[in-house]
Amino acid sequence: MPSIHSANPDSDLLQVPSTNPNYQHGLEQRKSYIPMAFQVTSPFNSRRCLLPHALVLHVNPQSYSENHSKKVERIQTRGGFVEQHWGDELTEISADGSTGAFMNIYTGLSSVMRHKTIAWDRYRDLHDLYRNNGSVFDPYGNIVLQGSIMLMYDRGTYIGFFKSIDIEETADQPFAFKVSWNFKVEEEIMKIPGMSINPESRGVANYLNVPNFQRQNNTPGGPQV
Repeated sequence: MPSIHSANPDSDLLQVPSTNPNYQHGLEQRKSYIPMAFQVTSPFNSRRCLLPHALVLHVNPQSYSENHSKKVERIQTRGGFVEQHWGDELTEISADGSTGAFMNIYTGLSSVMRHKTIAWDRYRDLHDLYRNNGSVFDPYGNIVLQGSIMLMYDRGTYIGFFKSIDIEETADQPFAFKVSWNFKVEEEIMKIPGMSINPESRGVANYLNVPNFQRQNNTPGGPQV
């Protein structure tokens, strides 16, 4: 029986479903940059990943921002304004960047044959993530279950869904697309690095563990750097 390999060279094949997102944070070895990666989670358990490998962006975003806001409802009355405070709105992550260059091994940079390049395949991965947005469809195209998207990047891991995505092709950048997207965060798993704010999720996967150098610093009497 022939062996099965991952279609994504950045990560190995994973037996799914699994609580391991198959993604190694750049700070774990402190040797590499931190790539942005995505996974699709189960409708029944947001910690359980469904894809056999993490989808790593071909090119990290050029800009990355988080929008935090309060939900306040103001009602005008005859005696003045009445404010109702409902807590925090969902955090919104925005990113702007571009795809990788559409480089074909036979013709070099190409716009005609761009659909046969690695950059095009990675762009389609991101686009398909947005289109499906964690949904599970039946054979007739109807949504029967709704999962979530897991976003893994610098500050930690986020569970949520894509709100919008914009793709632009311009004359000054003929061999790549400009891409911008917004992501709504429903659940936040923060690391400082590696420290989860949810006690129930600690130890579920390797990417939530505290690095050794930080664990020693946090131990009474441990070495201080």
